[in-house]
Amino acid sequence: MIGTMQAYLCRRVGTQILALLAVLTAMMQVLELLDVTTDIFERGQGFGGLLYYAMLRLPAELGLALPLAVLLGTMTSLNAMARTLEISAMRACGISFMRMLVYLLPVLLVFTMLQVALVQAVLPRAEIALKQWWNASTPAEEVKKPLWANTRGGLVSIDSISPDGMQLKGIRVYASEAGLLTSRLRAARAQWDGQAWQLEDVTELRVEPSGVRRIHDESLVWQTNLHPEEVLRLGVARPYLSTIMLADVIVGSRVGSQPLSYYQTALYRSFAAPLVVFIMLLLALPTAATLTRGGGGGSAMLIALSLGLAFLLFDGIVASLGASGQLPPLVTAVAAPLLFISIGLWRLRACERP
Repeated sequence: MIGTMQAYLCRRVGTQILALLAVLTAMMQVLELLDVTTDIFERGQGFGGLLYYAMLRLPAELGLALPLAVLLGTMTSLNAMARTLEISAMRACGISFMRMLVYLLPVLLVFTMLQVALVQAVLPRAEIALKQWWNASTPAEEVKKPLWANTRGGLVSIDSISPDGMQLKGIRVYASEAGLLTSRLRAARAQWDGQAWQLEDVTELRVEPSGVRRIHDESLVWQTNLHPEEVLRLGVARPYLSTIMLADVIVGSRVGSQPLSYYQTALYRSFAAPLVVFIMLLLALPTAATLTRGGGGGSAMLIALSLGLAFLLFDGIVASLGASGQLPPLVTAVAAPLLFISIGLWRLRACERP
């Protein structure tokens, strides 16, 4: 009987979450496509290009919609079950709200795995594919701003890149030591050969005790940790990076264009990210007590919705403070989850009281 009850509860809640996830994602897709359709058609991509753009943007929109879908899906399904007295029947069988949370662990596991797969594997690849496709359709005469990166060999400036990121133009490398500029390398072009960059028309100025020395080479091999994939991400304000990628940026194996505090904060938050699904379900679970406590369902759902949105807002503010270096990275990762898990558990315990 318990297994049947758990399966029924998981099916009701899981189905509702999936339905709302599809609706919210579709709404985001429509709003974004309305904004970019004209630009895509002007680039000559046609209806096929529109579909391709939508496909590459789908993982990011799923990731954005998932927390709200879990919150709203759990709220609406449990509230509906409470109104039809299904929750009352479960409570009469001795099933507490805490036990319901345990019963819903399979739902939590499925959607948490979906979130982890999106963030760790799908989003970084989709972002690069979209960047390559978008660059390939960018008009040649369109003015591009210089891109900057802090590499292992010094600060790098790039005037323009090819759509695949394997050809660069207007490269400048500024090397320094103890805060003082030691050399400036300038190259007209660079080509990636699979292992290193081949520079052409290279001019280097070296600051030496005897003065500034100028060296010119027709070609030069540039060994750096700046790879084509990182080049494509330089123009992205907040790139999607997996936990391993973030760790590589912090230790210097990968190149980043953001301050170090941004990547440290993102690394810690990547470990706490799977808690978001649990928090949203936890905050929504008290709506199951709608009729057992004698109140209306509207106020309970409003409280759950307000708490869910407050969590997203507070978490976003803390993340911004951490990315700018105003809060320690560990604090930004655990502050919002610990606070709202405590609130959710307190509300759940309050529902158990007679």
